Amino acid sequence: MRKLYILTIAILLAGCASLGIGTGDSGLAVTGEGLKALGEEFVAVSAVYVQGCNSGQIKPDNCAKYRSFGQKFQKSYPLAIQLWEAARKANDAAVEKKMREVVTLMATELSSMAVNAYVVFTEETK
Repeated sequence: MRKLYILTIAILLAGCASLGIGTGDSGLAVTGEGLKALGEEFVAVSAVYVQGCNSGQIKPDNCAKYRSFGQKFQKSYPLAIQLWEAARKANDAAVEKKMREVVTLMATELSSMAVNAYVVFTEETK
């Protein structure tokens, strides 16, 4: 079971790293795809935390940190989508730049949470 968690976390980390953010590509389509991937990664990382927290494999303080992050993410993600839609409609470079910053920050925080879960599961297999 622990090996399955480790494999799942490794896949999630790879997904977080491949959101297409900051790759030098231009255009709002890339950011839109990045947002879609970010939402999917959030769902996948959350599933790992739910299993790990419910089974006791992830410590309660880490579960509380993720819960707090998850609440913040769930509030900011729909706003990021709205900002992306506004930027797309306006074709405004300044708004597009801000959108990329927002998505990059969200992806960084999510990756940090995924790394935390990875560390927890790898320490248990030692």
